[in-house]
Amino acid sequence: MSTLNLPSINLSPDVAARVLGLMLVAWQPFISGARLPSLLLFLLGVWMLWRKRIDFQALAIKRMGLVFLLLLIPVLLSLPTSFDPQGGLSVAALLPLFYVVGLSLLQGLSTPTGREWLQRWLLVVLLIWLADGYIQFAFGRGLLGVSMSEDERILGFFADNLHLGLFLAVLLPVILWRLAAERPWLALLIIALTSFIVIMNGARSGVLMLVLACITLLPRFTWRYRALMVMVLTSALIAALLFSPVISDRYERFVSLGNQTGVSLFQKFDGALSGRVIIWETAWQMIRDRPLTGVGAKAFAEAYDRYATRAEDPFRSGGGYTGGVYHAHQMYVSVAAESGVIGFAGLLAAIGLCAAWYFHAPPERRRQAAPFVASLVVIAFPLQSQPVLYTLWWFPIVLLLLCAMLAALGNNNPSLHSG
Repeated sequence: MSTLNLPSINLSPDVAARVLGLMLVAWQPFISGARLPSLLLFLLGVWMLWRKRIDFQALAIKRMGLVFLLLLIPVLLSLPTSFDPQGGLSVAALLPLFYVVGLSLLQGLSTPTGREWLQRWLLVVLLIWLADGYIQFAFGRGLLGVSMSEDERILGFFADNLHLGLFLAVLLPVILWRLAAERPWLALLIIALTSFIVIMNGARSGVLMLVLACITLLPRFTWRYRALMVMVLTSALIAALLFSPVISDRYERFVSLGNQTGVSLFQKFDGALSGRVIIWETAWQMIRDRPLTGVGAKAFAEAYDRYATRAEDPFRSGGGYTGGVYHAHQMYVSVAAESGVIGFAGLLAAIGLCAAWYFHAPPERRRQAAPFVASLVVIAFPLQSQPVLYTLWWFPIVLLLLCAMLAALGNNNPSLHSG
């Protein structure tokens, strides 16, 4: 009797970790977002620990452990005096779980082939998101029936948030690093298509990250292509001014800053930045009152009313802004307000160590890590507005990039596990 020969699927633990790492991005618009792939990566990490597939002597694993300690210790220290102990406990509990997620990611990204696979498939995801964004712009609805927002922002697959622009901008260096050097015209075309969607998405932080991403890519191009990139960004902005009510309104507010009379400089900038200056002022009051350990991890919203000093503050309870404010819209300000000088120093130490590990690595290791470092630089650049670091849709992206960088800078062994 003849047997039916079906193709076999070799889904090894390392391959599974890579696929789930990709899903941390690709599954973001759908039910549960990054939570489902994070949970599966955690379970995979537990299985690897049980099977003793994790080599804790590997340099990348040691370094990731140090980074997590620098993040976790300030959170624990902020708990006794936190305005929201339950929220702080949730962060303190999640960080060790994500450490196990990181162990899985380090295994999956331990080889150059694995990291190149991730870059290729991230490019595929980006192109699908771009196609859906342009379909949504042209016809009002995307491939899955998601409509543009009421104020005509392009949302892509992300029906109820503005995450599309952030993800496109942050991942741009990872997916275009090699392409920019090998096929610059194609890379510029993708930058042009991405720029319009990011700007039309209307998230201010996404636009700033887009500019930063393009700056990190500049050295990959010759001078002629660098000039063309500036033209591409300018053209995308002009097009968005013509098509987006949100962008044109912000432009008009910015231009009118100098013409406003009887308005303080504080009020001018606060209006231009949609109230962020008021939020940062309140965060500064938190830091002044509790400089050492802050108001508690994830306790910004609970502490806000106590430290808000302006009667016209719309973010206070009963103010004009519905839902209040749950973070400072700036990573360093948020960390300093919630976990004090200790948390701020821990975050800076983690970033400083990553920079030192990169610059002290051999040239070939730096070359392999460079795309992921560039995206991390976009995230860590201080003069911008960033999402909350410890949130279940953003932290997995940061962790994915961190693990790819650490794996590239790690031991010379082709794999991180001991066999």
